[in-house]
Amino acid sequence: MQSNTDSSGTSGTYSQTVGLLYVFNLIVGTGALALPKAFQSAGWLLSISLLTFSAFMSYVAATFVIEALSVANAVLSKKRRVEYDDVVVADGPSTFEIAKKVEVSEMASMFLSKVSLVFSYFAIIIYLFGDLAIYSTTVPKSVMNIVCSTINASIVKSSDPCHESWPEILTRMTVYRFFVIVFVVVVCLPMVIAGITKTRHIQIMTTLSRWAAFILMISLATMQLSSQGAAAHPPAYNFHGFGSLFGCAVYAFMCHHSIPSLITPMRTKENVFGKIAVVYGIVGVFYFTLSLTGAFAFEHVQDIYTLNFLHDDNTSLVYSIIDYFLALFPIITLTSSYPIIALTLINNFKVVKDILCPKTGQENESLLEADNQIEDNDTDDEREARNGNPARNEKTIFDVLVPTLVLALPTFLSLLTDDMLLLASITGSFPGVAVQFAIPCLLVTAARKHARSVLNFPVPRKNNSPFQSPFWIMLISSWAGFSMIMVLLNLVGVKF
Repeated sequence: MQSNTDSSGTSGTYSQTVGLLYVFNLIVGTGALALPKAFQSAGWLLSISLLTFSAFMSYVAATFVIEALSVANAVLSKKRRVEYDDVVVADGPSTFEIAKKVEVSEMASMFLSKVSLVFSYFAIIIYLFGDLAIYSTTVPKSVMNIVCSTINASIVKSSDPCHESWPEILTRMTVYRFFVIVFVVVVCLPMVIAGITKTRHIQIMTTLSRWAAFILMISLATMQLSSQGAAAHPPAYNFHGFGSLFGCAVYAFMCHHSIPSLITPMRTKENVFGKIAVVYGIVGVFYFTLSLTGAFAFEHVQDIYTLNFLHDDNTSLVYSIIDYFLALFPIITLTSSYPIIALTLINNFKVVKDILCPKTGQENESLLEADNQIEDNDTDDEREARNGNPARNEKTIFDVLVPTLVLALPTFLSLLTDDMLLLASITGSFPGVAVQFAIPCLLVTAARKHARSVLNFPVPRKNNSPFQSPFWIMLISSWAGFSMIMVLLNLVGVKF
């Protein structure tokens, strides 16, 4: 796999400011749409506290990925010197400069044991299954609420008719399930078969629509609070809502798998740890503003927050356009991302198959390269690397069963439930914890050991994570373990 950037040129590079903007765009995704509901359920004080601490833990894990990335560059630098110079040159601080993109999966192959490597791949696979289930729930539910009666003014049940004048058999759940089938079979399946990926034009459209949607939601909720006062009064804390809040918090701060693709092309990495901390702080303020205004402005916050803006009584054409734009926002963004996630998942299964049943001469593909394309920094090189491996063109039973499983299992989950908050909570709380916390901790521990024992040179201070003490790894592990236990207790109905 080729990188956009190498040590000899500046092709595909960008300024540090642009890179940090990419990081911001990567973090602030559709997972934020579940936060207002989680805030209202868990209470404002507990929500602020947990989201702050979870964001800090996520930041610590992100610095671990960057440090491991610098060690991976040193490994590749030493390998190139041995191959081309036929001599071993003493390692030094300059070899740790981040000049070549090394994906998380490649770092796992460099530093981790086979058991840890397989664990990492399976964690990503389960996480991506959850992603697809969330996508195939959010889009059909948004379409159903556009077609059916709006829900902002009252609580409706899934068994209620879509419209009063429609036959009773056409309940909201029936219509939702119909759109699940249409979305997966009619819309996404052809794109997956054709291997369609996002173009630069779609990237620009989704980025602009994302910014417009979040700004509109914050502005409209703030205006409603100013003119009508608080419609709801969430408690300070409700520990029964801990599970959904934690899962959504992990899901909302997920960016670690794409860090190598965002950090490497930066022309300067000066003080990158501090500046990423600033980005995390800005994202946190953004999430607090979105979630708190929503939690207090609406009596009943929907699990897909954009649905709260489908008013029962539209007062003007402008409001109608805004309301339907917000309802269409997740449909536009997630439909374009679904086939890429599905193709990534298919490739991941093939990689795991190659690890467990290795075949001579086959290369280990990047686990997450296609997943990185979902965000605003995907490139033609990455698409070519993912789709252009001729060794994988031979069709076998495995090649038929895996795509079927990849599409069928998330679709089945979406047919069972339309609760996007539940799916986001489970995805964030279990496989999300592995991706965001466990894998970075495994990587940085193994990378530091590799630097000392194999490279015979410690990681330079400028490339070091600010969190060098083993205490931080133990803290992240303890936090992740405690939170998963709390989520599990919440899911089985234990009251606090």
